[in-house]
Amino acid sequence: MKRWTMVLVAALLLFSLACAGLGGGSDETETPVATQESGGVQQPTAKPTEEPTEEPMDDGTLPEVDADALKGLDSYRTTMTMRSEFEDGTAQEVSIRQEYIREPFATRMVMESVGEEEDPAAGQMEMIQVGTTQWINFGGQWMQSETTDDASSFEDSLIDYDDFTSGLEEDDYEYLGRETVNGIKTKHYRLEITSLEALALGSDISEASSEIWIADESGLPTFTVRLIVTYKGDLETDKPGTATISQDVYDVNQDFVIEPPAEALAGGLPEDVPMYPGGTELTTMSGMISFTAPDDAATVTAFYDEALVDNGWVKDAEAFMPTFQKEGRDLQLYISDEDTGGSSVVIMITEAE
Repeated sequence: MKRWTMVLVAALLLFSLACAGLGGGSDETETPVATQESGGVQQPTAKPTEEPTEEPMDDGTLPEVDADALKGLDSYRTTMTMRSEFEDGTAQEVSIRQEYIREPFATRMVMESVGEEEDPAAGQMEMIQVGTTQWINFGGQWMQSETTDDASSFEDSLIDYDDFTSGLEEDDYEYLGRETVNGIKTKHYRLEITSLEALALGSDISEASSEIWIADESGLPTFTVRLIVTYKGDLETDKPGTATISQDVYDVNQDFVIEPPAEALAGGLPEDVPMYPGGTELTTMSGMISFTAPDDAATVTAFYDEALVDNGWVKDAEAFMPTFQKEGRDLQLYISDEDTGGSSVVIMITEAE
């Protein structure tokens, strides 16, 4: 899992730079699929809200929101969008779409940036986990790995309700009534600008507003169904404009499917390259396979010297690194001892020149 975490952190860092301004397994497994039927990532309904079902009536307090509310749902989707429109006519937008299914566990996140990159793939990252198998796509290439971590955790929404409501006085918000949003009955509030201080919008913000819709339906926990924040000012240094941050939670406890696309399933070890017994933290990407073996480098090297030849590979006796050829392919082994025991294995497979 350590290798996966390092790769993920690096990918997130690269993604944030592009958007400036705003574990072990076997070589042959069944494709994991989480099946809460009816598929595809759907956006929230285009209509922002339905008309209030009753006249606003101030009940005197903001509702208490359960910090772990979403973790108790069977499934849900959420979308957060951050859009900046500058007075010079340019615009930037970053969106993060997430999907969760509790049983069987699966999750998907897609991050997209629009407005600065000519290549769409350069501004998109996608992560999928089904059970203990993970896939990540950054820059148009898929990487697959395995994790032994407990996959039962159910993440919460991206924006914390307390960021907007902590420290609010009675005069800092206005109750606007009950509305149905994304198919869920809610209470609708408008928050005063003082509640936006937690967002650290900065001293150059001249105008701001916020609205929040809180679930208020029997059988559901209390959570933020919709949040919209709009502010004006210098969004970047000497670059005035208007920014909008919005988040929706929808498809709550609905049936849908999370599964990797066909092009992501090309990972894994080829049939003629066996997995070392007891290997863990398998990661594959573009002809590179890496994993951790429980034995020292000499033992693992001896295993592959025999196993690859048994599978029709021919060893190049003159190569500095263990190198094998078969049917127009070259295979190189990079095996090194780990300080904590066992060894790290990297297998590179390329087309022979």
